[in-house]
Amino acid sequence: MTDEELIRAARATSNAAIVRKHVDTIASFWTDEVHVLGSMSLQLSGIEANRRFYEAQFAKRPDTTYARTPSTVRVMAAWKVALESGDWVATWTDPDGPVRVSGSYMAQWLRSDAGWRIQGELYVPTSCAGGSYCERHPVKS
Repeated sequence: MTDEELIRAARATSNAAIVRKHVDTIASFWTDEVHVLGSMSLQLSGIEANRRFYEAQFAKRPDTTYARTPSTVRVMAAWKVALESGDWVATWTDPDGPVRVSGSYMAQWLRSDAGWRIQGELYVPTSCAGGSYCERHPVKS
């Protein structure tokens, strides 16, 4: 497989792990120092902080799904780094009904002896539908 194919396969496996709520598999694609800037401007640094986020989200909203669909994967093999970009969709059910948030994302991947791992991700929301969740800006000023 090419590096691009390996990254696309890793993303597909990560998406499937989210559907199964398998946090260990999700975390297996992160570097120890992974940084995530989420759609609500929540910033998480490190594998344990990101692991706790997923565990809490699945406990609070058991039907949560996140799907990331890469449109572009660019690899700079000499530096063992890659850029993935595409669209994401998050869904769950709140007490007042289903919620669907979507947008664009970028991820930086690093290749090590363990394979390709995510060093950082940025999620930007562009759409929100359903429930009172979408009626308020979720970021505190």
